[in-house]
Order: sequence, then C-alpha cells, then structure tokens
Amino acid sequence: MSSPYGTKQAQLESETGNDWRFVAPVIHKVEASPFDLDAVAKAQQLGFVRVVQSKTTLTRMVTNVLLINLAVSFSCAFVFLLVIRSLSNRLTLPLAALSTAMARAERGEDDAQAPVFGPKDVVDMANSYNRMITTLQDRELALRDSQARYREVIESVKEAIFQTDSLGRWTLLNPAWTEITGFALDMSLQQPLLDFIFHGDRARVAELQRQLATGMLRTVEYEVRFIHRNGTEGWAEIKQHGRFDAKGVFIGTAGTFDDITERKHNEQELAAHRQHLEDQVQIRTAALQAVNKELEAFSYSVSHDLRAPLRAVDGFARMLQEDCGPTLPDEGKDYLNRIIAAATRMSQLTDGLLSLARVSRNELHRKPVDLSAMVGGLFDELQATFPERRVNITIEPELTANADQEMMLAVLQNLVSNAWKFTAKRELAHIEFGRTRTAHGTGFYLRDDGAGFDMAYAGKLFGAFQRLHGKEEFQGTGIGLATVQRIIHRHGGEIWAEASVDNGATFYFTLPDD
Repeated sequence: MSSPYGTKQAQLESETGNDWRFVAPVIHKVEASPFDLDAVAKAQQLGFVRVVQSKTTLTRMVTNVLLINLAVSFSCAFVFLLVIRSLSNRLTLPLAALSTAMARAERGEDDAQAPVFGPKDVVDMANSYNRMITTLQDRELALRDSQARYREVIESVKEAIFQTDSLGRWTLLNPAWTEITGFALDMSLQQPLLDFIFHGDRARVAELQRQLATGMLRTVEYEVRFIHRNGTEGWAEIKQHGRFDAKGVFIGTAGTFDDITERKHNEQELAAHRQHLEDQVQIRTAALQAVNKELEAFSYSVSHDLRAPLRAVDGFARMLQEDCGPTLPDEGKDYLNRIIAAATRMSQLTDGLLSLARVSRNELHRKPVDLSAMVGGLFDELQATFPERRVNITIEPELTANADQEMMLAVLQNLVSNAWKFTAKRELAHIEFGRTRTAHGTGFYLRDDGAGFDMAYAGKLFGAFQRLHGKEEFQGTGIGLATVQRIIHRHGGEIWAEASVDNGATFYFTLPDD
C-alpha cells in the first residue's frame, strides 16, 4: 500500500488559524532472510497518522523555553561578572595602590611606600618598588646631607665662590661675595662678571673669558681690580676654569674670587719703601765711592810723594853707615840701623798702599788664566831663594779661571808668600793648592800647616794694616790680604779663611766664570 502523499515522512497536511495538521505514514518493515535480496527492499505500509498541533500551545512552550534560556543566560552572565569583578578587584586594587604610591613618590611625598598584597607578580613588583624607593630615599637623605655640608662650607669660606653661564653672568655666589664687594647676592646674580671689574682691566679679563670659552685655556689665575659698591677700588685674585657639558659644549665657568686688597696695599708700600731704600743706598754708595776715590787718590798721592823722601833718608843713612859707621859709638850705630829699618819698612808700606790704590784704579782685563801654573812658578822662585827650606807642595793641575792675569798674580803671590812665611818654623811643611765646592759655588783654596790664627780675630784678617801676629814673630805690612780681598771682590768673587792656632790655615776664594 503506497502513500497518497508519495513520501514516507511526516508532512504538513493543512493549517488553520489556530492549528497545524500533520500526516505521516505508518510503515511495517518485513522480516526476511538476509540472503533474500528482494525482501530487503520491500516494506509494508499499514496506514496514516494525523497529528493536530495547537499554535498557542506551541508558542507558549517556545516562550517558556526562551525564558528559561534567558534566565539561565542572565544567571551565568551575573555569575561571570561576579567572578570577573572579583578577579579584577584582586588584580587592579594592588596595581591601583602601587600606582597611587608612585604618584606620591612623583610629588615628592615622604610616604611613598606601596602596600604589598595581591597576586604574586604584583607582590613582587610592589616589593621591588619599595626597595627602590627605600634606596632612593637613602640616597636623597645622603644627598641632602652632602648638600647641607657643601652649603655650610661654601657659606663659611672667606673667598667668594662663583659660577657663570656661557654669557659670563653670575649664576652662583656665596655670602663672601657681599663681604668683599658690598653688593647683595640678589643684586649681583644674572649680572655680567665684567660689570664688576675696573674699566682699565675689562679688556684683559674679557680676553681670558674668551680663551676659556674656546678651550684655549683650561684654567686661568690672574689679579684684577674690582669696583666696590661704595665706589672704591679693590684688588682680587681670580682662579677660574671653564665648564663643559657631556657633548663638549661650553656652559660657563667656575672659580674663586679672593680679596687681596690689603696684600696689594702692603706690596705697594713695601715696593715704595724698597725703592726709597734703594735710592738711599745708591746715594750713600755714590757718596762712599766718592770718598773711596778721594781716599785712593790721597793714598796714591801720599805714597807716591813719600817715596822720594824715603829714598833720600834710606840712601843717606846707608851712606853714613858705610862712611862713618866704624867710627860711630855703639849707640850711634844702633840709631843708624833703626833709621835704615824704619825707612825700609816705610818704603814697603808705601809700595803696599800704591798696589792697593792701583787695584781700585786699574781696569780689569779678563782672559783665561792658568792658576796652577802661576802657583807652581811662585813656589819655584821661593824654593830657589830659600833652598834650605823643606816644603811638600801639592798643586792640582790645570786649574783655570777667567780673570785679570796681573791681578791674579798679585793674589796668588800674597797667598803663597803668606803660606811660605807662616810655615817657616816647620821642619817639613805642607802646602796645597786645589779646587773645591763651596757654599758660594766652585772655588779654589790654598792650605798650609803653619802657625794658623784664632778665628775670633778672623774679622780683622782682610783689613788694611791689620796683623794677627807680632812683627817680631813674622814680618809683614798688613796690606797684602786687604789687596787680595779687593782684587777678588772686583772680580765679583768672595774670599774667606778657616784656621786654628798652630794647625795651619786655609784660604778659599771664588771667581765667577763671566
């Protein structure tokens, strides 16, 4: 039996305003052997089933299902929102607290620590932030302490400490600036450095600032006049160096401004006093030189004029001794011998005075002089004159000096003669000439082991007519060493002696190279 509708499925048969009518066939499946191929494809239709569905009931059912679904959906959404809110609060509240703490730190508030709660990552972040804040606070406290100490030092020093910008305007000044110049800090800051410098010194200071700005000079140190607020002029010593940023761009200078007005006034007074003393010394030196020239002229004139009468006295006395000596009584012979001895001594004195005068009057003619050869020649002459003397002589070879040959011969002749004379009582005498280092530079010395002298009287050694030994003990006029000293001084050198009684003497002298 086939379906009138030609289908084996349910179909809408008809529809009214309130209902739907559905019809579907009822099929009976034939039980057959699996080996019966025809039976498999066959089925038996038993009839039809009709179903009437009310539209109102179905609508109500669908509405109920929708309402239930909506209720379940809203419930799930509400629960989800609650979960999200809980999770959000757990995550955002710690972050908000951390953000609030950061904002407090940004405003510079002391209480910038963040509360530690929430997820592990946020807790770790808060702990790291708190450690950073603690470190920064410690550093800030240390910086404030350092700045306080620095400010205390800056404000306590007597030197003005300053900084300028790239245009040369003050950007930093300590209170010492006001003490030095009288200008208040607020009147001076942002004003050009050159405005406070004396007009006559501004060009020099401006050039130094230019050289600092261009890097030609790293540091400068100079003395300059400045203008005090009361209008007076002062002196300052400025030590200044250029400042450059990390890129090498000039950003200004820094340095110190020290008041040296009092020192400058003292220096000026000292210079004036020194000049006054130099003027007085020159006046007195000129007067002394004039007196010395007059004395030298007088000595030369007297010595020269005395020579003729002395020669007459000595000559007539010797003639009288030769012609009448045998007939004179002993007392007369003694008087005659005294006259001859006195005339001889007077002649030696006049010769010494003439030599001393010539030393001051004659012009120096410097040239290389072999001192060793001179000393050797003098000792050879003495050995030939006094062959009975036993003297061990040591001379350092090739000792030369740039000096007047004639005058140096006079110096060495006096020194060698003295050494020979004062060692006369030694059975075997020792005399040495050499070179040595002295407090006055390279010098020469002549040493003997003769009678020596007491150093207490060394101040009289080079004076004219001064004798440290009696004329009965050692002959001499007392002019030789005065002549030696004058010659050495004319050469620009120094002469001195060291000795002890009965242990000899050493005479040192220096001669400049020029």
